[in-house]
Amino acid sequence: METVIQLTNLKKTYGNVTTVDLDYITVRKGEIYGFLGPNGAGKTTTMKMILSLVKPTSGTIEIFDEEITKNLDYLNQIGSMIEEPSYYLNLTGYENLSVFQKMLGFDSQNIPEILELVGLIEEKNRKKLVKDYSLGMKQRLALAFALVKKPKILLLDEPTNGLDPAGIHEIRELIVKLAKEEGLTIFISSHILSEIEHIADRVGIINHGRLVYEGEIEKMKSNTWVEIGGNFSQKNVAKTIYEKTNATILSVTDSMLTLADLGNQSISEVVAALVKADYPIFRVERQKETLEDIFLALTKED
Repeated sequence: METVIQLTNLKKTYGNVTTVDLDYITVRKGEIYGFLGPNGAGKTTTMKMILSLVKPTSGTIEIFDEEITKNLDYLNQIGSMIEEPSYYLNLTGYENLSVFQKMLGFDSQNIPEILELVGLIEEKNRKKLVKDYSLGMKQRLALAFALVKKPKILLLDEPTNGLDPAGIHEIRELIVKLAKEEGLTIFISSHILSEIEHIADRVGIINHGRLVYEGEIEKMKSNTWVEIGGNFSQKNVAKTIYEKTNATILSVTDSMLTLADLGNQSISEVVAALVKADYPIFRVERQKETLEDIFLALTKED
């Protein structure tokens, strides 16, 4: 699959403090890449380096296989939502984008198309001044600013920040639509891990400026196991499992038996064997690894 963004040995230091130190990250065409980390981990600085707003101390950034220091024309292919745009509060959203169009010179026909895409084209919204916008509408307008140039890449830094659950859901659905239907490559950071887990194809987690994890969401979701809660303190439950079933024990305590993942039929056979051996069983549940589990394990401070 074509690589759209490639970061190699990318480092940013301020005095003696290194805020970003990334060996290698690639973002593929058409994917949603979740870029995660605690506050101060270097996420926003990395995005600003991609946009040439911050100069790297060392390393290279390539966009569509071209190093960005050689040519800034690549910025025409990137839309970004790093910080909230400066709006003219006494103008409508359409009028704000028209001012933006006169500055950058993109096709003015893009404006109504993008306003429709982000849900701001309805009559009730079209005539509303930005000063009267809700927070969710302002986030949609910020997305419109990022999209109106018709970019191929979208950089989004906390796009759902401050939104209520309904607003978060709306922005999430829009981001997925942009990637899957419009073909955009999206590089997104967020502190709402469950949202990234819903929409991302791959995630990278950074801590203290370094990449500590990278993986595909679907592979992460496939890491499952079975937990059986009961009273296992009086007998050798491992002997029962190995003699009566084909299950693999991952761990066992007086109150919990953890097995490698099994099919439903095999789970029922394990439970039947345990009940027949007079083990009291009070819970059977299939568990899966979550993005939050991985994030907390890798970013926990000693």
